[in-house]
Amino acid sequence: MKKIKYGTAALPARQENGRTVHDFARADIGPHTYELAPREFNIPEIPFEVAYAERKYIQVFYQNQLLTDAEIAVTGGDGSEKVYHTDGHGWISGLPIETLRSGFTASYSPDGQNVYRMYYLVEDYEYFTVHFFKAHIPLLIVLALAALGIVIVYFLREWYCRKDPAYAVYGRERPGFGGGNPLRERTNSKFLLIRWLFLIFGFFFWTYAGKLIHQGQALNQIAVPVFSCPFNLDQTLESSCYYLTHLPILFTRNWGYILCFLGTLFLSLIFLGRMLCGFMCPLGLLQDLMDQLRKVLHIRPIQVTDRMNKAIQPLKWLWIILFLGFVFVGGDFCDICPNKVFSTALGGWWASYALTGFLTVFLLVGSFFIKRFWCLMCPMGYLLGIFYKFNLFKLKKDCTACTECGACYEACPMRLKNIYTERDKANFQTVDCLMCGECIHKCPENNALQLTFCGKDIYKSSRKAFISKYAPKTSAGKEKTHGK
Repeated sequence: MKKIKYGTAALPARQENGRTVHDFARADIGPHTYELAPREFNIPEIPFEVAYAERKYIQVFYQNQLLTDAEIAVTGGDGSEKVYHTDGHGWISGLPIETLRSGFTASYSPDGQNVYRMYYLVEDYEYFTVHFFKAHIPLLIVLALAALGIVIVYFLREWYCRKDPAYAVYGRERPGFGGGNPLRERTNSKFLLIRWLFLIFGFFFWTYAGKLIHQGQALNQIAVPVFSCPFNLDQTLESSCYYLTHLPILFTRNWGYILCFLGTLFLSLIFLGRMLCGFMCPLGLLQDLMDQLRKVLHIRPIQVTDRMNKAIQPLKWLWIILFLGFVFVGGDFCDICPNKVFSTALGGWWASYALTGFLTVFLLVGSFFIKRFWCLMCPMGYLLGIFYKFNLFKLKKDCTACTECGACYEACPMRLKNIYTERDKANFQTVDCLMCGECIHKCPENNALQLTFCGKDIYKSSRKAFISKYAPKTSAGKEKTHGK
């Protein structure tokens, strides 16, 4: 065997069943990392070459040119063989990812007399191996820096608040586990419980399920617009954010893939909208967990005032411009995306976190003190909300039942003021509404706010449910009431 280049070798040509067989071997061994494009060698010693892209697809080359509209026989590690056809860009579609990851042989005969075979093996790792845990090291560093940032912000705020006479009131609250307010709210909402279950399911579904179920390329054509970084190449479904910021790469795929991607993307945008933000986004779960950690530690949040909310709006538009504009100037939004660290590291993959790591620290610190901090400026979320008028889920208001107490506005993580200022229209939903149900949960009036699906109520405000959150319980577990 002749070694040609690192990870590549060739056997001398030989005769087999009256044909000349040329055997080549290639192995991609190294960091479990993301490859944006196929890495072909394009050297004369290897006239037939198979290049791997994103650990999901293979692209075929013959005599240093893309091999299009040709038959390729693929033999899996179990000995099964199937014939595939390359498309106009040399891609082979329909190969199960399990076959790609376990090693395969691609064969091609241009004239019936010569047969070229490429044995391809890619280094792969199972979950909970040493390499899998090593990939978490950058994430641990980011978490440590975020913890330091939270401590710094906390003490800076405490130092500043001491100048405020009202600090004596807030000063009764001290950080730490246990204790707390005797009127501490009990959350017994089934709707919010279901939302948490969906968020947890969405996190594991996008982060880990792809490898566990050995998903095929068909699932990867389904695009759901949530922030789940495609640098984790084992995610179950495709994340829309990558191709929306890399449109030229999308249009190198076959038309079937492109149509399936765009079709599922627009169906999600039009009919689900920002319901995905509130129920399925892995980054949304991360932010909610940071908010819960703050509550467990009994640390006061930073209230987003109207003035602060207006100051955040330019940041939101900056992210939207970067998200949609990089594709036209040759930049890469992934280099600044704050979610790149989480999905990639948790999936056991390696990537460069030079800039995005610092932005992730900023996101974590912000999400600790401000609920759904990233959602206030998320470009993907804004795109999801554009078609809110067509969504199957609607947030509605009975203006006659509203007393303008402002509880819904205080509960809203997106600081949507029209929740309590609207006095005429029943449909007051906006592009920024997450459909999280927090406003309904905190509303003390019967049927003042409702979340509907196809016109039917699925969650509505209730005075009884509101009071039950604070009413003390008897030893029998029932709420204690006074009077009739």
